[in-house]
Amino acid sequence: MEVILRTIWLLLPAYTPNNFAVILGGGRPLDFGRKFLDGRRILGDGKTIRGFFGGIFGGILIAHVQILIENTFGFSLYSSLGYLEFLHLTFLLSFGSMVGDSFGSFIKRRFGFERGRSFPILDQLTFLIFAYLFASTSPSFSHLFTSDVIVVGLLMTPILHILVNVVAYKLKLKEVWW
Repeated sequence: MEVILRTIWLLLPAYTPNNFAVILGGGRPLDFGRKFLDGRRILGDGKTIRGFFGGIFGGILIAHVQILIENTFGFSLYSSLGYLEFLHLTFLLSFGSMVGDSFGSFIKRRFGFERGRSFPILDQLTFLIFAYLFASTSPSFSHLFTSDVIVVGLLMTPILHILVNVVAYKLKLKEVWW
């Protein structure tokens, strides 16, 4: 149970950016309306510049809330890092999450999936894989991304993704359950 909680806590800056992207998004598309070699949009209107950077900001903001919680309740994961290390890690997790989500959209467009249409596994894991890749490649953070954290994250994320989306759907925050 401890590894599950530690994994969720470590990954919150990767889990939350897409939510912030939706809230803070809109405006100019990240692909500037351009099409790829196949004639389809590179990413589509759902990926915006404001959403991309708003997502990164949101992930870093959540990590700062986590630091406050850690300091209040006397446990440490992020607070064991120096502030610049903490900022670097949470940026990598948030940025990786947004790049992974954009990559997932790129792949969906190549397969002809329209915006909002579900593409199981791709929708649930590309953001996480990129967050892992970006954050775990830094030698400063390799001790945090142990094999158990990586495996638990990969197994638990699709389940969490579905549960959160179902709750949002039931609360009428989303039009579809996925």
